[in-house]
Amino acid sequence: MSDWKLVGEEASIVLVGSFNPAIFHPEWFIRHKIVPEWNYDAQTHGNDQSKLAVMPDLSTIEFQDDRHMQVLLNKFVLRTSRASEYLTLKDIVSSTFGILQETPIAQMGMNHSVVIEIPDDDKWISFGEKVAPKAPWHSIAPYINELDEDRKKTLGLWDMTVQLPRPDDALGYIRPTIKVDNITQHRVSIGINSHIDVGDQSTIELVDYLNSHWEENLAYAKDLINNIINCHLEE
Repeated sequence: MSDWKLVGEEASIVLVGSFNPAIFHPEWFIRHKIVPEWNYDAQTHGNDQSKLAVMPDLSTIEFQDDRHMQVLLNKFVLRTSRASEYLTLKDIVSSTFGILQETPIAQMGMNHSVVIEIPDDDKWISFGEKVAPKAPWHSIAPYINELDEDRKKTLGLWDMTVQLPRPDDALGYIRPTIKVDNITQHRVSIGINSHIDVGDQSTIELVDYLNSHWEENLAYAKDLINNIINCHLEE
C-alpha cells in the first residue's frame, strides 16, 4: 500500500502586468477562434452566475473542460484541475497574447500543484518533522518546553516556501511551497511556482518562451513534487 494518495492537482499560468478586463469576453475568444463556440449564456442563469462576469475591473470566465480564467487590472490567471487540459492552457494564453501583443507584461508564473493525503498517523507526523524539524523551535521559543504534551503537539509544519535558482538562463526563480491543506484529513498541498521576470522581453518573446518551455516546466515541477514526497516519506 502506498504511503500517500493523490486527491487533487492543478496547473496554472499567471501573468502580472497591465490588463483591460473588459476585453476578455467569451465572444472575443470565440471570434478569434481561440476556443470553440459554447453556450456561455447558460452560465449567467441560476446557480452559475459566478462562472461568467465581464466588468471594467474584473473578468471571470469558465471555459469548457474545467478551465477557469480571471483577469484583474494587474493580473491574468488561467488554471485547470484537469490534467488532460494542461497543454491547452498554454494554447489559450499564447493565442490570446499573440493577438494582444502590446499588453505590458512584467512577470509570468508557470505553476503546478498537488494535494496528497497521508493516511497513516505516524507517517503524517514524520513527514512534517522532516520538512520542518521541531527541535530548533524549542530553543527559539523556550516557553514551548513548559506546555503540556497536548499543546506541544500543535507545533509543526503549516506553510513553508523555499526559493531555488532556475535551471535555465531565464530571469526569475523556482519556489516550492509545502503547506497543510486539511489537518484532520492529513492532506498537504505541494506547489511549484516557476517564476519569470520578463525584463526587456516583448510580449511576443514571452509568448515564444511559453510555447517552447511550458511542457518542460510541467515535467520539471512534477519531478520536484515527486522528489519532495519521496524524500520526506522514505524510512
